[in-house]
Amino acid sequence: MKFPRPLLLFACAIALVVSGCAQTGTQSGFFTSAPSRPKSVLVSDFAAASEVTATDNDFNTRLERKGNYPILERRQRTIARVNDEIVATVVAEVRAAGLDAQPGNETTLGFGGDALVVSGSLRPPERKPATQIGFGPGRGNVIADMTVTRASAGRREQLFTFAADLQGGRKAPAGNAKSNAKSNAERNQVIAEVLATENALPEKLSPEVEAQARSLGRTIAERVIAYAKEHDWLEKPAAAETPGSEQNVRLPDARPPEKPTAASKPAAPKPAKPSAQKPSPNRVDAPEDEEPPDTEVPDKDKQ
Repeated sequence: MKFPRPLLLFACAIALVVSGCAQTGTQSGFFTSAPSRPKSVLVSDFAAASEVTATDNDFNTRLERKGNYPILERRQRTIARVNDEIVATVVAEVRAAGLDAQPGNETTLGFGGDALVVSGSLRPPERKPATQIGFGPGRGNVIADMTVTRASAGRREQLFTFAADLQGGRKAPAGNAKSNAKSNAERNQVIAEVLATENALPEKLSPEVEAQARSLGRTIAERVIAYAKEHDWLEKPAAAETPGSEQNVRLPDARPPEKPTAASKPAAPKPAKPSAQKPSPNRVDAPEDEEPPDTEVPDKDKQ
């Protein structure tokens, strides 16, 4: 049976459309199910808008000991040092959460690599004076537009985007001072190691500018860590034993019986008192100062 030519053409067109849709769905979403844990997390450098500047006189003073730099170059070096501080903070926080993080981008990832790539740009908010934007004394109001991408086996897929505000950065949580000091010391050590990996300038930022950069870095890391928790990428802490669970409880040793003491001995029964008898009505008691009458009966022999 032969079908009309228009009908054959229409059927072919439908088949091509269905085939194209199937291929598009396979290529655009290769993480259709829950994404698996990535092998590493790469944190890229930030692209800063021209309005975002960094002012740090202490850093510039230490930098000028190596040479006299023009003002423009000093500003560029300062904002680059701030960028390195933000990247190092994100890496340190993500590592502390349990993921393998390091600075880098997709170009440093091999063909068979699998990584979560965190990249972003710094921009000013709307309707803010230029003198209040950036890093430094009296400055702030910097927004980081972040993009998190999954790069695996030569393919790339955007997972989510978010915006982090410099003013939204939080300090280290309050709690045990000793544990917080230890945790901060470990993070500072990781940040120093990452800065050396980035070939960052060894001159330190002033405490205020450093705090701003790290505050923004912690805010960015918190969003990445929250996404990892939602997909069970982090190791769960060991569950505490429930009250009903079997436990090895040591019973107290049996105590030897106590010896009875003098106080605990039963009292000996007291001798019973002779019961008082009622005097007979015919009995006449002699007075106490008189002798009782002679009641002896005379012998028969005497009679």
